Amino acid sequence: MDLPLIKIINSGILSTIQAARRLDFQDYGVPRAGFQDKISAQLANWLVGNKKFDSLIESYANYFEFEVINDCSMGVQGACSEIRINDRLVSLDETHHLSIQDRIQLFNNTHGSIVYIAVAGGFRVTKVLGSTATDTANKLGGLNGMPLASNNILKGSQSNKEMETRRIPEGLPCRAYFAKNTTVHVIAGPEASLFTVSNIETFYSCAFVVSSDISRVGYRLTGHPIHTDTHNISSKTTFPGIIQIPPSGDPIILMADGPVTGGYLRIGVVAEVDQPILAQIRPGGRVRFLHCLPEKARLRETNQCRWIEELYHKKTDS
Repeated sequence: MDLPLIKIINSGILSTIQAARRLDFQDYGVPRAGFQDKISAQLANWLVGNKKFDSLIESYANYFEFEVINDCSMGVQGACSEIRINDRLVSLDETHHLSIQDRIQLFNNTHGSIVYIAVAGGFRVTKVLGSTATDTANKLGGLNGMPLASNNILKGSQSNKEMETRRIPEGLPCRAYFAKNTTVHVIAGPEASLFTVSNIETFYSCAFVVSSDISRVGYRLTGHPIHTDTHNISSKTTFPGIIQIPPSGDPIILMADGPVTGGYLRIGVVAEVDQPILAQIRPGGRVRFLHCLPEKARLRETNQCRWIEELYHKKTDS
């Protein structure tokens, strides 16, 4: 039975309901949406016994607060430095069983940007075009297709307070990539050959600064403009991870809600395995690009998926 579970007190900025990507509708101009950092999201869902892509809260907030309306179990992962339940500090990496009128406060003083909040059974929101993920540009999925706001009430399943308490095993790479500066692997883009040798050297040898202009649509980088004689091309397919070079020369990396076509040169594509790392970089952080062959990127992605699968199939102790 679905019941009101939580009431949001402070939603911070850019908080949405996210879930599995919205696939097979890009021909109609619909972005994929879904988790920006799928590793942290899947770990949060694992903590409460959910499936990997069940609906949860994704938030860029440095502070998020909510009140419990009905008993539920919570898992938090991603860029969270402190969890307080009724002003009592609790562990970051385990399941928490919440009771009516509990007040939950989440703080982010890490180098990461995004926190994920899951409840047992997932949040109950409308599925649109095969996914409950929020696409704010088209107002699809989530809570009426909109970002979450203070006083929103989210529904879910009746809590199971008897469920096991899970803990993230030591040694998993679940928080190791929350660094101020990072390097991500990039596969050469379709128009890479249109750039000069000097352009390519700049792209792979310089550290770009993540600007304040970031969103679920894209992250803009500054510091080393890449100027070319050719800026625009006929509209081509784009997807999360594509790095475009607009007339300003400042690279734009398309994220989960990015457009499905674009007319700027595509110099590279961030390997999918490194997209969670990229998503967590805060404005002011620096990003370097390392050239990577497609087969190497696929191997790293396979290894990443393997340890997540092993975790989901591993028996846990209460």
